[in-house]
Amino acid sequence: MKHTDHEDPETTALKAVAAVAREVEKLDRGLQALKGGMRTTASKQSVTDLAEIVTALSETVMSMTHKAGTEPVAVRSWLRLAEDDADAVKAVLSELVPWMQDTYLRYHDAAETLPPCWLWHPEIVEELVWLMDAWTAAFYGPEASIRLVGDWHDRQRPGVMRRVGLYSSNCDLTIHKERADAAPKAVPLVDHLDQFVTWWSTDRAGHGPAPTEDQIRAGRRNGLTAVPARDGSY
Repeated sequence: MKHTDHEDPETTALKAVAAVAREVEKLDRGLQALKGGMRTTASKQSVTDLAEIVTALSETVMSMTHKAGTEPVAVRSWLRLAEDDADAVKAVLSELVPWMQDTYLRYHDAAETLPPCWLWHPEIVEELVWLMDAWTAAFYGPEASIRLVGDWHDRQRPGVMRRVGLYSSNCDLTIHKERADAAPKAVPLVDHLDQFVTWWSTDRAGHGPAPTEDQIRAGRRNGLTAVPARDGSY
């Protein structure tokens, strides 16, 4: 397909992609018909040849779409926003809050599980941001479809709602007041990585190194520091 003076090359390429996609769809329907009841009039080799053609054309469509300027866009993450970019943070919240009010909280179960302290939970904001973006893609994105909308309703929204409830179980604003001056949670035992590198790179079939008393103390939750003796007592 040649582009004219009235069309830019990218538009022409996209039309070519659409044309090839239509041919793939026709061939796929033919293939399914052959598989579903026309084997009496078509040889096994014919079915195999047609399947190979459909596969090849599908790969061609993907390649042409890639070349036509439809590069994938990175998915944004609340947890990965730059700490010094207040404008980016404000922009996300300015988009998220109206969407929550107009869409997410329209669902009774979502309203019941969203805690008043949701903004204090980065993991909850992260979940809501991607759910909003999935909703936008399903309803208004370039590949918007009934299938994506159904997936959002059946799987994505209920999954996020369930996890939001788990993240904030028994949580309240007063708890965050008590935690305001607490040190942020650190990854446990980061000073002991070398022995785990050795284990995983040389003896992966084993059970790993035996924890030392210092590691047990460092890894205990809720401030417990007692270390069991060799006989199991404390």
